[in-house]
Amino acid sequence: MNWSTPAMPTISGIQRTTGIVTAIVTVMLAIFASSAAALSCVVGAALMIGNLFLLTIVGRAIVALAQGGTGNKAGVILAPMKLFLFVGVVYILVAYTHLNLTGFMIGALTQIVAIFAETWRAAARGNLVHPSEDRNV
Repeated sequence: MNWSTPAMPTISGIQRTTGIVTAIVTVMLAIFASSAAALSCVVGAALMIGNLFLLTIVGRAIVALAQGGTGNKAGVILAPMKLFLFVGVVYILVAYTHLNLTGFMIGALTQIVAIFAETWRAAARGNLVHPSEDRNV
């Protein structure tokens, strides 16, 4: 087994899996719970997908700044600002739109499920792709 290049999940794979898991959970909530819970699930998942998307942008800005590239000096403050932005958005959504909190949290947790699923899938795919070290036997 080749340990030098571990298989890693991709951001696009995680986002795609989040969308698939969200669709499945939303349909289940619409059938077994309520349409309000299903809508709240979609909102929670959309917030998490947006969060991961912005996190990749902020991460690239911070890495560019650390490498002495043309990254803006504001890249360092973007991560806490993004956090405050999402805390504010969640507060507004919960306080003023009266979302179904259970559905919202289930929707937010779909990204965690997607991360575990994609990590498992990448690890399984990596075990199949790596060449055997005993090839010349």
